[in-house]
Amino acid sequence: MMHQRFAAAACCLAAWATASLAAEPGNLRLAEDLNPDPHILELRLVAEPATVDLGGVNAHAFTFNGAIPGPELRLKVGDEVIAHFTNRLPEPVSVHFHGIELDNAHDGTTTTQDPVQPGGSFSYRFHVTRPGIFWYHPHAMMPTDQVFKGLYGVVVVEDPAEAALVSRGVLPRQDYTLMLSDTTVCKAPGRNDTATFPADPALPWSLTAKGLGSFPGNNAYPTPKDLCETPRDGHGHPRPGPLAAGDIPNVQPPGNCGGKTSCRVNEGQIVLGNGRIAPEVEVRAGQGLRLRLVNAAVSRYFRLWLADASGQRVNLVRVGGEGGLLDRARLEGGRQGSLDLQYDPGEIMLANADRADVVFTVPDAKPGEVLTLWTGDYQHYGTTEYPFGYGGVPSAPVLKLRVAGPAKARERYSIAAGAPLRLHPAVQAPVEDLRGLPITAHLQDPAKFEVPLPGSADESILFTVLGLRESIDGIHGMALEGGAGGGYRAIPYLASSRYARVGDLLELTIRNGTQQHHPLHLHGFSFQPVRLLDSTGKLVYEYDYNEFMDTIDVPATHQLVFRVRLHDRPLAGSDKAGGAAGRWMLHCHIFNHAGIGMMAELVVLP
Repeated sequence: MMHQRFAAAACCLAAWATASLAAEPGNLRLAEDLNPDPHILELRLVAEPATVDLGGVNAHAFTFNGAIPGPELRLKVGDEVIAHFTNRLPEPVSVHFHGIELDNAHDGTTTTQDPVQPGGSFSYRFHVTRPGIFWYHPHAMMPTDQVFKGLYGVVVVEDPAEAALVSRGVLPRQDYTLMLSDTTVCKAPGRNDTATFPADPALPWSLTAKGLGSFPGNNAYPTPKDLCETPRDGHGHPRPGPLAAGDIPNVQPPGNCGGKTSCRVNEGQIVLGNGRIAPEVEVRAGQGLRLRLVNAAVSRYFRLWLADASGQRVNLVRVGGEGGLLDRARLEGGRQGSLDLQYDPGEIMLANADRADVVFTVPDAKPGEVLTLWTGDYQHYGTTEYPFGYGGVPSAPVLKLRVAGPAKARERYSIAAGAPLRLHPAVQAPVEDLRGLPITAHLQDPAKFEVPLPGSADESILFTVLGLRESIDGIHGMALEGGAGGGYRAIPYLASSRYARVGDLLELTIRNGTQQHHPLHLHGFSFQPVRLLDSTGKLVYEYDYNEFMDTIDVPATHQLVFRVRLHDRPLAGSDKAGGAAGRWMLHCHIFNHAGIGMMAELVVLP
């Protein structure tokens, strides 16, 4: 019998949203469950083209189950997911459940399965073993364009500590999942913009306050006119054009940059929150609201701040993210050790594929007043192509919160930085500390294997640019995306491949040798950041809290030291161990960077 998971929760949320969250555009649908077992979520997941309303702009998009984003998967730790995937798109697709520590055969990459061809199907099966905010997206043969066209969805795994904290008023009762992204929609041929963002002093710009003047615009190649009127295929090569009004163009550059002086991919013109332009929800003055945030954009960093109608800032307090709740609430931004983070205290910065669990108190505003969650330009680029390291992106609203009146006395909420969460007396379940454990294992030397393999035992992994293209250790890892024939089992190991064994606790270093930030993503395992160093190895910041992550931003010319335990897990659909063994990708999660070579792998041996 089909039933809707968390139907009661949806009904409660309807009381504070503008309309029922299950029906109001801009709010997420919950996955329809085909299985009566309360510990199994069995669903149909269909990749299909659809014309969607982005909020006044109609787009011919790629979708999961006909909408952007796809259905939200709401789970508890220990639940099993069985996702029956069907591909109705005209190109191959696989599904990667980003951040989930699952059986390698179900990781959804080109080294674990052959992409699902048009008309084909594949069933993904796994248990969720860690709380947190996760998401799903394609990962077959340069998925940049598929994500840019709308192919993504969210997974929320409830933390076991949540119920106790909500009942005691430490966490708000109301929560809202917000997937952030951007895209560009073509206009009629001959009418496409010759600048992604024209210079306009009337547009708000987050860097004006830093003395950089009014909004400078961005007319760098490729512009919407370039993308829509001289379009690319899925490999970045020219294809017949122009595209029709409403089409979303491909943005992935070719592997050789197409003879251009850069492989640049500009941010999308339209900023989306849950597939809509600035969706709106209803709140009450004095209440608390919890936002589960996901950056699903191809290349845009989201620098987020909340402001009331007068522009007064409201602090966003982080309580968790990729590994569930933190030990204590954190007010982030400002400085991290000797590093200027380039965003202010009380703001939240999400690099590509980052997630954050944040809370705030709605200020005592009058009924009808609107608070706005904004995103602004962020200085994460190198200065060779980008003036002062910014992208030329105007500030844009991503969510509007309309005050309907005052909250009831029992609904009023406040929280301070440092407030105990996992360390709360009602919970007392601190995050595991990997930093204090002895390191007893190291990477394997593949040259010493009985049958030697390409690879490296160097525990320092270099992000670098070679010939205008991003790489790892000077190796362009595009071979890991397949396409050379022979299926996924024939994909070669690379000189940048690393090898370790199930059960190892490793300490590894990512060295960012470029002038740009890069968000590191490791498949299959959560890690803990330990320290941040500058390019010379001098300490910049020693992490003073524990958190499990699968994606983290590595600043330009800095080094990140992290620890990871390669714990085993059962094979899908059985109790037999061995699910951790296999090939796990490690890459920059700016999709177009991975697509032109900033990709390697961690091969975990039994």
